[in-house]
Amino acid sequence: MTGIGIVCHRAGLVLGDRQVLGPLDLVVSPGSRLVLLGPNGAGKTQLLKLLGGERWPTPTELGDERRDYIDPAGELLDPPEVLPRVAFIGGERQDKYHRYDWNFTVQRVVATGVHNLVRPLYRLKPAERLRVRGLLRRFALTRLARRQFLTLSYGERRRVLIARALAGRPGLVLLDEAHNGLDTATRRLFNQELVRLERRGVTVVLAAHRLDDVPPIFTRAVVLEAGQITYDGPVVEAPQHWLALEEQAVATPVPIHDSALEPLFALEQVYLYRDYRPVIERLSWTVQAGEHWAIVGANGLGKSSLLQAVYGLLPFAARGRVSRRGYAPGMHIEQWRSRVGFVSPELQTEYLDDLSVEEFVVSGERLSFGLLHPATKAERQRARDALTMVGFAGDATASVRILSYGQRRLALFARALVLQPEALLLDEPLTGLDAPYRFAVRALLSTLAQSGVQLLIAAHHLTDLVPEIGHILQLRKGGCRVRLRPAVAGIKSTERT
Repeated sequence: MTGIGIVCHRAGLVLGDRQVLGPLDLVVSPGSRLVLLGPNGAGKTQLLKLLGGERWPTPTELGDERRDYIDPAGELLDPPEVLPRVAFIGGERQDKYHRYDWNFTVQRVVATGVHNLVRPLYRLKPAERLRVRGLLRRFALTRLARRQFLTLSYGERRRVLIARALAGRPGLVLLDEAHNGLDTATRRLFNQELVRLERRGVTVVLAAHRLDDVPPIFTRAVVLEAGQITYDGPVVEAPQHWLALEEQAVATPVPIHDSALEPLFALEQVYLYRDYRPVIERLSWTVQAGEHWAIVGANGLGKSSLLQAVYGLLPFAARGRVSRRGYAPGMHIEQWRSRVGFVSPELQTEYLDDLSVEEFVVSGERLSFGLLHPATKAERQRARDALTMVGFAGDATASVRILSYGQRRLALFARALVLQPEALLLDEPLTGLDAPYRFAVRALLSTLAQSGVQLLIAAHHLTDLVPEIGHILQLRKGGCRVRLRPAVAGIKSTERT
């Protein structure tokens, strides 16, 4: 297996009437490991698409733009022979499976990677089937092999797509925040695979926002800001604020603002199923007034499903008892949702309407997907106020579809906050945000918690938890465990089980 190199000269991208990238010069040597850094909206995802052949450089006035592929000997390679050997892993690619309902079995999804196709069109040869089975074992997917892809958790889907990318023995691997949604054990497996790719001479380009998403094998960094390269050199000398090392927040006492309030919700011996499979069984959990909780656990144990069920997107089974503050049996579930904000990767994936960012936020106030009627002046003002609150620095009149993944996450935060909720249900809320935005959003969440907004956060990174989190619901195989925040140190090892 040999790596594929890339040479870009005055390569840039114009999407619509906006210059989103370059023109820039960049050389990625065959077999090298390069990490892309920079703020949300800088163009990292678009650069990966340009490098991988999904985008063609926009013609310049001089017509001298170029993106060439080379082999280890420096010989030019034809794009048709290169593209089948390019593997891409990232949030946008994963979202496509949901949007287009590509709901094949896990085994078939991994098998499509052999020929780098999105649909299983060819019968595999014996050696190729053996390779697929090996990848299923290496990524602990054998027990999931017959499961439908869209029935898996977000982290499990990412694990499947990593195995799929490696099935074709690529020469160029492009990783767009590929560690997002992975638990501790899977991250370790993934980093081991990256070491294997290094030994085989495969070229790997990784876009990252967190220091622990960058394995030591990556020695060169390129910083992208406003579509331009502002740094190209050793990782250790790169501007460190783009990979700021975050410390775990220390718990501090938080007063309950109104102790007379009833619990936010109470679950008594509840069961939760997805696609006729039990996800949560016999769970009893009460969130009292003023409490802030974290939900932790390995991929596939039901963190996201539990938050969705509490919010009202999934039904609990008929057995057990569920009570929500201010919500009585027979009321429409929107009476509950109008007081609770919700942020999740799945919600971000499902939102397909081509609205402006401002209208996107307004839809949160209306509890709708899209707008049946134009936004009023007052609604637009409240939407702008919510965007300002979360620190959104982009154009509020631009289409939400042209935003980067991290910018869309900020807009989703604003969509939840425009309700002025009494509680926020947050599933991996800081995923896709650069370091400055993560610091800012954590500060905002702390402020909200101290003002009386209750927080429930599902997270893999303990540094995503704000100090006000005082209780932890740890999901485990065969049950769950409730902990006070001081016991958080023991979670890392438990999550691997």
